[in-house]
Amino acid sequence: MEAVELLTLGVAFIVFVSIFRRGTATRPHHDRRRTIRISDPAVARRALIDHADAFSNRPMPPFPAGRPVTHGIASAPYGPFWRALRSNLAADILHRSRLGVLAPLEREATEALVASFTSQAVAGNGDGVIVPRNTIHSAVFALIARLCFGDDDAMDARADLGAMVQTQREFLESFVVTMASSERSWLARLLQWRQQQLHAGMFDRVDEVFIPAVIAARRRRQSSQHGNGGVGSFRSHIDSLLELHVPNNNNDDDERAWRLLTDEEVAFLIWEFLGGGTLSVLTCLEWTLAHLAAEPEIQSKLHREVAGALDNSKIMAYDQQRLPFLHAVVMESLRLHPPTPFATRDVHADGIAALALGEEVVLPPGGGAAPVSFVLGDIGRDKKVWTNPDEFRPERLLDGGEGEGVSLVPGPKTEVKMMPFGAGRRHCPGVAMGMSHIKCFLAELVRGFEWTPPADGAGATDFAEVDGFRKMMKTPLRVRITPRSMK
Repeated sequence: MEAVELLTLGVAFIVFVSIFRRGTATRPHHDRRRTIRISDPAVARRALIDHADAFSNRPMPPFPAGRPVTHGIASAPYGPFWRALRSNLAADILHRSRLGVLAPLEREATEALVASFTSQAVAGNGDGVIVPRNTIHSAVFALIARLCFGDDDAMDARADLGAMVQTQREFLESFVVTMASSERSWLARLLQWRQQQLHAGMFDRVDEVFIPAVIAARRRRQSSQHGNGGVGSFRSHIDSLLELHVPNNNNDDDERAWRLLTDEEVAFLIWEFLGGGTLSVLTCLEWTLAHLAAEPEIQSKLHREVAGALDNSKIMAYDQQRLPFLHAVVMESLRLHPPTPFATRDVHADGIAALALGEEVVLPPGGGAAPVSFVLGDIGRDKKVWTNPDEFRPERLLDGGEGEGVSLVPGPKTEVKMMPFGAGRRHCPGVAMGMSHIKCFLAELVRGFEWTPPADGAGATDFAEVDGFRKMMKTPLRVRITPRSMK
């Protein structure tokens, strides 16, 4: 009987795979074929800066069937609604003037991370070998959550944040697994289907956690008291969202048509803030630590700079003037491994034609729109711009190097040599805060530990990468840490 049941299950699986393969084989792929990939820095500059009007929209994300469209800053069409969301973020929690106020929160987060790694270094068999990804993720997520929700002891979602950390981690890992498989294999398509189901369910999960536990409670608190509920001298991100008015129907001509955000919109914007703020920092830190473990001379140079600048006090990690080599190390890591592999725009045919890309580009029929993808990793490794572009060499970004003065976000008067956070109107608005977080964590991790490859014969670090939701290491970093003397 058991054999019959196994045979039945096997046949059912084969039938399912056959149907799945047939469905994916016959499904039209015109959007994929029409996607235009740009890897040339000069062309990217012409598109995103010289022709900014044509390259200001993102393609519509795949919202689950039956669910109302809920936009975040990354996906909202260019226009009054998008400008209201982005202006609120840029003028409030992400404004450069907030960085000094946030320094104590960064210090507390790094101290907790160093303490966690110190415990791990002596745990198990005591060889100091760890896999730091999840520990870093939890530490960065906790920091971003404090910025999002504040330090209010009555914050009702505190018990749910652990579940959200795990949900975000599973969401990220699903992309890594899916994209690591061959795009042509039936298994990859099956994994992509599973990932799509996870993505669809993520919207409901976000609503279930944030609307009853956070948003409704915070609205009640705001109606009963007039405190800012924020961190330090500014409001938390959720408070700014609950007070934000946006144009109704994407029309800002009539101020009477402006409205407050819906609970679903606030929940999605919170999820976007937690994800964007956490995953970019996590990705950059893991890649950077991998390179430092593989390049002991670079690590030693960075440690000398950080230890020498501290003077028995904590570091203001975003201070590029005091720590130029720290800045160069982070910049070099971002050049090689931009957190987001692609920056995609939805562009009409006339905008694409203006780039003069050549005859190999087929314009959309009837003057329609097509997705244009800027391959950020290739742009940062262009051989016409960089010498030996695949090498990790931070010195190239110091004064006198070939990358001197390179900006993370190219402006109208600068040459594009790298754009790990995009460029033009839709560049990442959290660059300054993200860099501050990355430098603060990295400085303390290098100050507190020596990072070396494992001595157990497991082989060198695998620098294979996978392009998914973020440009992750295909195999999580496995490294040996040795606590340094802090005297």
